[in-house]
Amino acid sequence: MNANHLNEASEKLAEQLERDSHYRVLRAVPDRYTNMPEDGTPPDGRCIAIVDTETTGLDPDTDSIIELAIMLLFVDDDGRVLAHLGPISWLQDPGVVLDHRISMLTGLEDEDLSGQSINDAFASRMLDRADLIVAQNAAFDLAFIERRYPDLAGKAWACSCKEIDWLGLGFGGRAQQHLLGQSGWFSNAHRAGDDVWSLFCLLQQRQQDPNGERVRTQLARLIEASDRPTIMAEARGAPFDKKGLLKARGYSWNAANKFWQKELPQGDVDLEDAWAYRNGLPPLAKRSVTATERHR
Repeated sequence: MNANHLNEASEKLAEQLERDSHYRVLRAVPDRYTNMPEDGTPPDGRCIAIVDTETTGLDPDTDSIIELAIMLLFVDDDGRVLAHLGPISWLQDPGVVLDHRISMLTGLEDEDLSGQSINDAFASRMLDRADLIVAQNAAFDLAFIERRYPDLAGKAWACSCKEIDWLGLGFGGRAQQHLLGQSGWFSNAHRAGDDVWSLFCLLQQRQQDPNGERVRTQLARLIEASDRPTIMAEARGAPFDKKGLLKARGYSWNAANKFWQKELPQGDVDLEDAWAYRNGLPPLAKRSVTATERHR
């Protein structure tokens, strides 16, 4: 049986299982493909970079990138993808022995990385070309990217994990593999190129807004959320005994500046001020936040 016949037979079995409520079928994410004009000239439109890094650990000050993948999308004003390139990925020899837990997570071994290096000139040009950089965990990837490419400091970033209302859209979690599974897909997790491609596939899904207003892609939702300025409410000087109250309200601790803070839609500021007053907190300090600083 050739590959085409085998795929057809497998799909028939999958469809048969799907008709039984006792089973749920997961399919591999669609195969990769490139969609660029024949002459290679990018179309007019906004440029979005999807990025993923695999690293030797969690601390950007002491750990380093061992794999980097970048994909460029060119989108119209409605967030529809006009063309895309990549993902292009590179391995990097970190110059140290990998922690065995990193090898277990990524499948990469020391011998896979030995002598490998990222094309930094090409990678930084791709990222610099982007008007917006997207990652599933933007704060993590941003820290490693800007440490390696300090000239990219100040670029706009969007986080597909935090800036899409996955719960409101009917998903039970925000981890990428969980989102894929609920979408009926699976992928080779924790390899940068595969993670970038599977995130691209997720973001291309079209779905009706929770309020039923329109049907659009998850990418369009993410771009809209990223472009919208928000307000950072800062509970400066809050008494220590208000810690539990603030955590329950969704505030996080700003360790560098030693106060609790929470990002708010602009329309919720008055409501938050009233809540703070009722609970005996000092007046909240506020500052506007945009995509160039939101995940830093």
